[in-house]
Amino acid sequence: MATRVELTGSRRSRPRDNALGAPSPDERIAIGLYLKDPSEPSHRPGSAEDFASLARVMTRAQLARERRTQYAEAAHRVESFAKRHGLEVSDVDLAKRRIRLSGTIARLAEAFGTTIMSYRTGRRRYHTHTEPLRVPKALAPWIRGVLGLDTKPRLRKRLRAMALDAPDAAPDGGLWPADMARLYGIAAPSRGMGQCIAIIAPRGGYLTDDLALAAHHIGSAFPEVAEVGVDVGRNKFGGGTIADQEVALDLQVAGAVAPAAKLAIYFTDDSEQGLADAVLAAVHDTTHSPSVVSISWGVSELEWASYPQALDVLNGALADSVTLGVIVTAAAGDMLATNAVDDDLVHVNFPASSPYVLGCGGTRIALGADGTSIASEIVWKEGNRGTGGGVSDLFDVPDYQRGVNVPVSVSTGRRGRGVPDVAAAAAFTNGYRIFVNRKQIVQGGTSAVAPLWAGLVALVNAERATPLRRLHLDLYADATLFRRITSGDNKSGPLGYDAGPGWNACAGLGAPIGATILSRFTAVS
Repeated sequence: MATRVELTGSRRSRPRDNALGAPSPDERIAIGLYLKDPSEPSHRPGSAEDFASLARVMTRAQLARERRTQYAEAAHRVESFAKRHGLEVSDVDLAKRRIRLSGTIARLAEAFGTTIMSYRTGRRRYHTHTEPLRVPKALAPWIRGVLGLDTKPRLRKRLRAMALDAPDAAPDGGLWPADMARLYGIAAPSRGMGQCIAIIAPRGGYLTDDLALAAHHIGSAFPEVAEVGVDVGRNKFGGGTIADQEVALDLQVAGAVAPAAKLAIYFTDDSEQGLADAVLAAVHDTTHSPSVVSISWGVSELEWASYPQALDVLNGALADSVTLGVIVTAAAGDMLATNAVDDDLVHVNFPASSPYVLGCGGTRIALGADGTSIASEIVWKEGNRGTGGGVSDLFDVPDYQRGVNVPVSVSTGRRGRGVPDVAAAAAFTNGYRIFVNRKQIVQGGTSAVAPLWAGLVALVNAERATPLRRLHLDLYADATLFRRITSGDNKSGPLGYDAGPGWNACAGLGAPIGATILSRFTAVS
């Protein structure tokens, strides 16, 4: 029998959730093996060397051709491994560096030398492996991670919306997303024509009636929406649940900012595998070809650190976005600097903390007397909720943040990747008025900022001859692109950060000056 070795990063602590015992050994599940090339040099994510290695301009087709050759040997080894253990190879996608295997829990546990147990968290049942994974020594160097043996949900809670009883509420009752875009000067002649904005949806669903009602307030037809099912994901509208509100917010904000763009929504589940597969699906999609991806979910880095393989797989998918010139925006979180983790420490959100992602923080705006301009803008903080932000415990300071004096973590003293990069309105006061289940509500949170910035990127790309590629470098090089947010904080008790001049760990570089950004990035393409 071939010598087995433990896969790096596959150890995980036993869950503290309610143990239910062993699942049925005959239950069939599907997992993903995610590949890496052991001959490729390893660079610190976000370093100059790392971005240089990702800087080749490649199309999706070119990258797929290259990887089919690069990973042919790995695919052969995985297929032989599967055959020996009675597992089915259900899909080989070397562009995504992923091979799907399926089989019974008993066969999968034996194949990976581990034990699989069931647990319950709230009303959700899930299974996970309680021992590290072991594979043949010849196969191990090719495996980045194995996902699907753990199905625990990985998604932070959304904030409840404010209902609107009157159809024409006062300004404090919310602004239509199109009006919010106008406040920031976000508009372009093409209106996003020819672009596709991808939206990652781990939960919830939407009604087409809600989009039609939103279109009435945009003043034009709502963008075309393409639904993409990833793994077991599908449009699961639940009658206006918090998850439904998340999906509505994403679609209606992105659609209002770039009304001529196409929207592609990738329905998945909130497991580690589901989240990674949805990002891979969007980044590598040759049918809809999105140029920007919006991710409005996220959880504390602390949760991802408990299983490094999952973090590495998802961050590898985000690195692919750099190679392919796809910009990814992600919410910085809505629970202040502690991220609602009860350990008296500060924690930033992942994937917003990835150096490959444009992390999006939140502000609170006050309107001018005319109701059509921003009189003031401060850090979003309302009671025990407000913008996330801080210093990463997992990623070092990326090359593009070297000149902005990212502070050390107030908890650990570590200097790391600063979150967020940018910001925009996220407060529920003067929040985003949207339709959910044919009713108006006001939503907020950094979950609105990610699709707002994604829409802005789509507008810029539509005006250019070539799409944006190294957006971080360009944004950090020009302070005139932003309204600096210098007042407020994201502290939970004493833990957190203050706003101030320049980049800060509450609002990043600041809120967009839309006209300047569009002029700056479309003047030379």
